Amino acid sequence: MTIIETWSDTCLARADRRAVGHIFFALAVLGVVLMIGWLWLTVLSVPVVLELAAPGLRHFVQRRGTQQLMERFPFRPVSVKFVPGRRIGRQAYLTVDGSENNLRLPELPERARVLVRHTGKMWIAGPDERGRVVAMTRGLAFLTRGRVVDR
Repeated sequence: MTIIETWSDTCLARADRRAVGHIFFALAVLGVVLMIGWLWLTVLSVPVVLELAAPGLRHFVQRRGTQQLMERFPFRPVSVKFVPGRRIGRQAYLTVDGSENNLRLPELPERARVLVRHTGKMWIAGPDERGRVVAMTRGLAFLTRGRVVDR
């Protein structure tokens, strides 16, 4: 097993733990709201709970496809820069050097953004015929699915 495969397995395990954390936090919020016992508060909290659980649920729905992309395509380093003015929450748009398209990552936390800004590098596997990629960072165990989009 190569160093990259070992690192990608570490990143995937960390993504699994992060996803479980999102789901448990959402369930804890729902539990607190249910303990309060106000029906109207419970009804109003459902969209918030779903929003809190969404990153974890997205990860587990896409996990098998992520593993298939990682098996099918080797990871390779790419030079990236953030697209100015295209940040919506934790979603990120990156310009990949040597490509006419951008990379959209739906989930990129601030600590990973700082690392990418500092190094200007990410490791990607793919894209497949539908434009899906798996992106990870070196030095911070972070891995997520993304998509190649037109500029």
